Amino acid sequence: MKYYSFRPTGWLALVYAAAITTGCPAQQNSAGSGGTTSGAAGSKAGGTTAAAGAAGGTTAAAGTTSNTSSPTGGTQPNSKGGSSNSASGGTVASGGDSTPASSGGNGSQGGATGSGGVTAVGGSSTPGSSGGSKPVGGSSSGSGGSGGSGASKGGATGSGGVATGGVTTTGGTSIAWTTLPPPRQCGNAFATQGEGCVTGKATSTCGGNCTSFVNACQDTQASKPNMPVAFICPQWILFSDAMKQAATLDGNTAFNYAIVGHDVDYNGIDGTAQSACCQCYQLVYDNPSNNDNQARVTPGDPNSPSAIQPLPPPLIVQSFNMGATTDSFDVFMAGGGFGSNNACDPKGQPQANSGEYIYTSFPPDGANNGGVKGATAYTECKTAVQWVTTASLSTPACQSKIQTECNMFAAPSATTTADSIRSCIQSNNPQTYYHLNWNVYAMKVECPTHLTDLTGCKLAPQGLPAVNPNVTTATQAAANSSFRSKSGSGTRLWTSTMEDCCMPSCAFRDHVTGAGLTAQGLYNSFYSCDQSGVPMTQPQ
Repeated sequence: MKYYSFRPTGWLALVYAAAITTGCPAQQNSAGSGGTTSGAAGSKAGGTTAAAGAAGGTTAAAGTTSNTSSPTGGTQPNSKGGSSNSASGGTVASGGDSTPASSGGNGSQGGATGSGGVTAVGGSSTPGSSGGSKPVGGSSSGSGGSGGSGASKGGATGSGGVATGGVTTTGGTSIAWTTLPPPRQCGNAFATQGEGCVTGKATSTCGGNCTSFVNACQDTQASKPNMPVAFICPQWILFSDAMKQAATLDGNTAFNYAIVGHDVDYNGIDGTAQSACCQCYQLVYDNPSNNDNQARVTPGDPNSPSAIQPLPPPLIVQSFNMGATTDSFDVFMAGGGFGSNNACDPKGQPQANSGEYIYTSFPPDGANNGGVKGATAYTECKTAVQWVTTASLSTPACQSKIQTECNMFAAPSATTTADSIRSCIQSNNPQTYYHLNWNVYAMKVECPTHLTDLTGCKLAPQGLPAVNPNVTTATQAAANSSFRSKSGSGTRLWTSTMEDCCMPSCAFRDHVTGAGLTAQGLYNSFYSCDQSGVPMTQPQ
């Protein structure tokens, strides 16, 4: 995916005390087939960073983002950028059926946690749960505050119950992403002078801070001294606990959720739209693209089936970045590849202009074209003639190499660390091998509710079809006239990979409502997250 550099581009949440709005447009770059580098879209929207603490809550810190990558294999397109981040959180307590704290207490629905369950600081109740104590002055996290019943849907009570639907951040504070306020409006626009902001005048709109957030990749902090540094939200990464939870809550368990970079496919899947930001698509995998023909049964035959079986499960994706190509979907996954931007790795190149990064440790190969990609990067994962098959990817030597690289991810947020390692390993698992350039069938769909709850960008209904649970294979998609295999220009639709940790270009409302799209209220852009993975939200 590509990103335009000139475009500014779990769950017992009792207390979401720091709704910080710091965001930076995610940038993707992709060289080669698949994308152009997208920039931090210099934004100018002012606004003071918000602490917006909810009563009794504490601000969470967590999350890191990822980078972009590009395909490799035949010709290798550089991936486009984008970023995402995830929160980190306290560990689940022992006793009862404890749930992993890794996704904000994304505890199993109906499960109960024993003492020590992770509860949000400042309270133990969750939206929709019954029996929790009131959020104001509630019990603190740790050895589960009393009265945590109703933590999970239909879950058994127990001290410190963990609710369904949240992201746990550094320190164990849980954020209920299903009920987050809209993205912060002072910071998610190129500039706010036209909305009553007067630069330097504290009594004017946005406190006189009339620029956008500092894009972690492309902006210097000195250029916007009163604005927070913004990153992608790590909890959007493929295979994160939050994304898996969102798919479950939407009833889309046959699919995985992801975010992608994608440009308008004129006269194709996007018609005459001005922007593809925040649009959703159902992607069904077919066979390896020309960029990765070494993974076909017959590499020289574009119609040859994949030598990697089974094919990856279908995805439901939302577009978060611009600057890719009109025929590609640049999937955000850990170790997906930087492209031209980097706010992931403090040791990687290029360096972030902001001087800030999501990770403290990052696999060196994650910065390369294609990133941590067994199908192209490692001889341990190939046959004697350098082709790629299920058997070659399944060898102990290959999977050991993948795990060694993926285990290098580390972030201040424990959840971001765990989500990133999981995303990196599972996307290179032969049973779910997403880390390849695949030809796909695609249908534009209305966005699922909980996916947009997590990303923050909610478009008004457009009369599009809903996700079709009966189309999950290439054979089914080929037989359904609502799915396309080619772009408006006649080229195959395909996927690439990326992770650059930049603020998404679709985190600017200028690319959403400013481009002719209608949003639900102020949910008019993707969230930007701070360095810890906390979404920057509108003060309440």
